[in-house]
Amino acid sequence: MLRARAGRVATQEARAWRLLAFSIGGRRFAAKTDELAGVSGWREPICVAGRTPFVSGVVRVGQTVLPIWDLAARLGLSPRGSERLWLQAKHTLGTMAICIDDEMPVIETVERIAIRPYHGRDVPAHGSFSSGTVEIPIL
Repeated sequence: MLRARAGRVATQEARAWRLLAFSIGGRRFAAKTDELAGVSGWREPICVAGRTPFVSGVVRVGQTVLPIWDLAARLGLSPRGSERLWLQAKHTLGTMAICIDDEMPVIETVERIAIRPYHGRDVPAHGSFSSGTVEIPIL
């Protein structure tokens, strides 16, 4: 922390973001690591009836039961692979599970200067970064 004038404390903004890059239906996405609770192996979901958009059921992860946010359906994609993974995302109402492809997620450190606005309208994003020729939205 940096000390500002008149005794105020100012925080130094991080110069880089730590991101977890993953895929859904072969499409690449990323999320800030501090907004995630973990990644776990595939367990069969339990379907529940409800009217909440894109919440398709629940899954037991250890001793916790998590609601499933069906991001794949929201984007019109289908997760790939026989051994899919559950991404555990923090939410203000509690942790949620998101089914992702069986390709192992990768932690990336991206300098803030490399983060650009995301111009797509399909997902709400904090921004995006480029990996080769691919623009990866940061959810």
